[in-house]
Amino acid sequence: MKMKSLLPLLLLVLAAGTQSLAYAQQSTASGLQKGLSSLFSSEKEEELLEPDKAFTVKTSFKGPDTLIAVLTPANGYYLYRDKIRFALKNAPGVAIKSVKLPAGVVKNDPTFGRTETYKQPVQAEITLERAPKAKNFTLLAGYQGCHEKMGVCYPPMDKELKLSLP
Repeated sequence: MKMKSLLPLLLLVLAAGTQSLAYAQQSTASGLQKGLSSLFSSEKEEELLEPDKAFTVKTSFKGPDTLIAVLTPANGYYLYRDKIRFALKNAPGVAIKSVKLPAGVVKNDPTFGRTETYKQPVQAEITLERAPKAKNFTLLAGYQGCHEKMGVCYPPMDKELKLSLP
């Protein structure tokens, strides 16, 4: 076969080889980058939860004059005991007489110093004074908490819960 007739065939093989080599280099670089990323980040990066998912409040009545509010921090989060507050709104004939919270776990917090926190659900017992005809009211639950690992604290939050007396 003459060299002139082989030249187009050689150029075609050379072009195909160059393209394959470029693709192989790109795949290898991409794979290497993914491999290095997984090597240096052994854990998946955590994202902060929205406030309503990081901290929840549920209520129930324990008798006609006792309201139970359960505040639950999500896994990896905690609540400050001294930042938990309750008040009433639109509550004719209803008042808060007392609020009982259990002791928390003492933490040396970088922002607030020595303080008590809750990493588990905490039950607040709210004793109410009520007039005989009192029926509906709104409970205002205030609280503040943080993400333990990331050290990110949420601003104080207020949750309104519309309730009817039993």
